[in-house]
Amino acid sequence: MRTIDINNIDASLLDDMGGDTAGFTAYEAAYEDATVSNQCYHIVYNPDTGRGGIVFVGSGSSGQTSWTDAENAADVLARYLADEMVG
Repeated sequence: MRTIDINNIDASLLDDMGGDTAGFTAYEAAYEDATVSNQCYHIVYNPDTGRGGIVFVGSGSSGQTSWTDAENAADVLARYLADEMVG
């Protein structure tokens, strides 16, 4: 997982945030089953609120976002992959 510019996150995730990115850090995480190079996850996390959002991006993406309470961005990804989103 690597930090990315919050202005480069997927439009669906940014729309969910209502454009309010204050306090959030953005990340990009690899999609292990990628069949093309543009498939990955975009994650945003706000440590002050303990909230994080995630969306699958690239070929085959529906743009559907998910949100959860989490300890950090890695926890957001782990919860998403385990289908254990909370909150």
